[in-house]
Amino acid sequence: MELKIGLTYNLKSDCPSKIQSNEDASAEFESAETVEDIVLALTSLGHTVISLPYNPALPKILSEVNVDIVFNIAEGWWGRNREALVPALLEFYEIPYTGSDPLTLGLCLDKALCKKIAEDAGIAAAWGITADGFNSIRADELKYPVFVKPNAEGSSKGIRSWSLVCDRNELEISLEWVLRNYGQCALIEEFLPGREFTIAVIGNKTPTTLPIMEILPGEKCAKTNGFIYSFETKSSNLEQLLCPAPIDEYLQNRLLDMALRVFQALNCRDVARIDFRLDRSGNPRFLEVNPLPGLSRVSLLTLQAQAAGMTFDDLLAAILSAALERYPELSMGNHAKEAALG
Repeated sequence: MELKIGLTYNLKSDCPSKIQSNEDASAEFESAETVEDIVLALTSLGHTVISLPYNPALPKILSEVNVDIVFNIAEGWWGRNREALVPALLEFYEIPYTGSDPLTLGLCLDKALCKKIAEDAGIAAAWGITADGFNSIRADELKYPVFVKPNAEGSSKGIRSWSLVCDRNELEISLEWVLRNYGQCALIEEFLPGREFTIAVIGNKTPTTLPIMEILPGEKCAKTNGFIYSFETKSSNLEQLLCPAPIDEYLQNRLLDMALRVFQALNCRDVARIDFRLDRSGNPRFLEVNPLPGLSRVSLLTLQAQAAGMTFDDLLAAILSAALERYPELSMGNHAKEAALG
């Protein structure tokens, strides 16, 4: 079945100057190469693709464009609701789209709220508090070490080697840096010293998981008191990725079960990538969920799909297929739709 697909995205090269003060400002956004790869993959699946870059003209273009469905990877530029803006516009214009809805996207970007929902569903998460200033917390009552990061960022933005703090003085310095550079409250979490994993989920009524990936320091990664998947590590490719992760069946089943429960508790749709870390006792704790996971050739989701024996085209087809299940009228084909509509 051939579809006319709109592709919404943010290009790194279009990143506004007002948010380029931080070195990681464009970390979440797409390269032209990634966008081209996605267009080529969807085209190879037999579809026609219309590029819809995120810019001030997008609302008007969406009101006029004639597409069957939008493949959405747009992150927005700034604000806690930035990832929800394009899906909200698509719903306003009654345009079908892939991925989670605006409410889920907003909740997932707010890490503290996301964890509260997961905990309410009985999923163990890393303890944490939010802070908009040093005087708003009881710093002496915290159990160090703790981890400090922006509450509403992705792609390791705002995470550096100094995010792991061991005393009140380090906390004040790291907290002030986050507040000054990211213009939002910080999330102060207990530091989990164990292994780190990420799990991709695809589907809806009966979602499936891809092989579990472990993220750990590479040979050239600086040795610290605990591995930090920081912006420095990610941007310099200093991490080591193992997929499938070398874990026993018991831990594997626990992680897969928790990932599916998080996916369902937050009403994620079509695809998401969910992160966990082990505590001192080796128990998995939920960290965060990315309902708009990266789709570059070297993104974690893409590498997990490869470990499952899927090509890049297969991965995009699986995401699109999951979305189409939610829009049965699109699966009918044009002639059937015209007949059904009279």
